[in-house]
Amino acid sequence: MRGRLIVGAGCAALALSLAAPWAAQAQTAAKTLNGDAPAKGTMMSRDELRACLKDQAAQKARSAELDQRRTEVEAEIADVRRQKEAVQAERDAYAAKAAEVQAFKEKVKQHGERLALYNQRVKEFRENPPKPADLERERGQIEGEADALAKADAAIKAEAAQWTATMEPARAALSEHTQAQQAAAATATEHNRVFNEAVAAQQEQLAAWKQRCGNRPYREADEKAISAEK
Repeated sequence: MRGRLIVGAGCAALALSLAAPWAAQAQTAAKTLNGDAPAKGTMMSRDELRACLKDQAAQKARSAELDQRRTEVEAEIADVRRQKEAVQAERDAYAAKAAEVQAFKEKVKQHGERLALYNQRVKEFRENPPKPADLERERGQIEGEADALAKADAAIKAEAAQWTATMEPARAALSEHTQAQQAAAATATEHNRVFNEAVAAQQEQLAAWKQRCGNRPYREADEKAISAEK
């Protein structure tokens, strides 16, 4: 009976000694670079783990680079938006001035009509002079109108010169700023497109890394040995 107990204890000890390595391996297998459990796939060799750790570091560096690039792209887009708002404000101001110019053109038109009536009156006065009793009175009216027209003409010419000096530079500046804003917007759009492609590529690479490395089990002893190499 006692022998049986000894034999039974020996078998139990043997069973435990055989089970212990598998239990340790199962515990090790639960650890992954991705931090997920349970682990999937075959156990990584030390060389595979070393390569995966190297890729992981590169992925983190690339992610940090893309985060920085995201900040730059967003700042560029915000700057383009501010430029667009500034150009729109400049365009509105130019449109308001253009409306004033249109009113001035109407004034010039009315002055031209007044001048035409004056010239017609002068022609009639010369071709068909009034009676002597009315001659001096009508001559005085014509001369008075001539003086008024001369003053109006001088004022219109001065205002026209002022509008030319104002509108031409404003038009040129608006055109220049509009083209610059459109060019900046096109550049920002291209930078954003390239950035989005880089993000998509990074996501694909990360997914491939998770499949190749992240979800597979590895031995902590190999990880420690690789750390010691550095």
